[in-house]
Amino acid sequence: MTFGIRNIVGIHRLHIGQKNYLTPLLFKTYEKWSYWKKEAFDYLIWCHLSHALDFSIALLCWLWIFPITFPEANQWHIKWVSRVFLYNIACEFIFYSFWHWMTYGRTSPYPRGSLHEKKFNPINQYEEKNQHQLLREITFTTLGWLQSAFVQCVFMWLWASGRLPYYNDFWSRPFFSIYILLIIAYWREFHFYWVHRFMHPWWSVQNGLRQGDIGAFLYRHIHSLHHRSYNPGPWSGLSMHPIEHFIYYTCAYFPLLFSCHPLHFLYTKFHADIAPIGGHDGYDYPAGGRSFHYLHHAFFECNYGGPLVNFDRLFGTYKESIKKPSGDDKQTN
Repeated sequence: MTFGIRNIVGIHRLHIGQKNYLTPLLFKTYEKWSYWKKEAFDYLIWCHLSHALDFSIALLCWLWIFPITFPEANQWHIKWVSRVFLYNIACEFIFYSFWHWMTYGRTSPYPRGSLHEKKFNPINQYEEKNQHQLLREITFTTLGWLQSAFVQCVFMWLWASGRLPYYNDFWSRPFFSIYILLIIAYWREFHFYWVHRFMHPWWSVQNGLRQGDIGAFLYRHIHSLHHRSYNPGPWSGLSMHPIEHFIYYTCAYFPLLFSCHPLHFLYTKFHADIAPIGGHDGYDYPAGGRSFHYLHHAFFECNYGGPLVNFDRLFGTYKESIKKPSGDDKQTN
């Protein structure tokens, strides 16, 4: 999930010693609800509200960047392309840097306070000597955002030049438009599980293609870069090989299949850009709280997808318990 106001407030509450640091800001009686009421809320409402930041960035892009770039996008030109790239890179460094400061920053009071007890792995991976993890992750995350911005420019050019159909009035198809927006959260879970599982060994990490295991080949030569962040942090989510970036961002390629509104594409794209921050920050609630995916980084052969659409339970790769690993528990695969 993406971090939000609830996470920021929760971290501050925890830091100043409030016992109610997990109390929701809006749905304050959530913990008293029945199991099925909680499940219905999580699957039908919270899965969308938790990505309010992603949607806000996409909406701002549609309302601000599109009007000053799209009229010129029928031809490639440095002026409009640079604006798209600047918006994307600004979003990267504003939001990734902010959450890094909240959870690991040397000048931040939070990671050295009570929040440290919520860290899955107590070692600060960004302060280990000779690891250079932060530099590596920032470098490859930025490469991912650059590729994401380029994909945005390509779709803008396809639409503006008439090569790809789209519709500009969101409310001209109200039910279809809202339906596609709501389905994106589930689509991202489905897409992420399968492309991620595809890049892990199916049976033979040693022999790879010699045993017909394309997953082992892709893991060894591509996905293993992402798993160098065995103790993940905010910059780990998009720290991956450029080929994996290409595979990962195919979640936003559905406009090639049917006519949609540009906001659908933008929401999916920025969902893929922003969501990995909280999902990889390495902390329990009130921070990201994604123990599900942390366990994948810590133990490798489990929890390939996400808890919303839990394919791992279906295919027997689900791991629930957390054993906080020591600094020596690195992946050797």
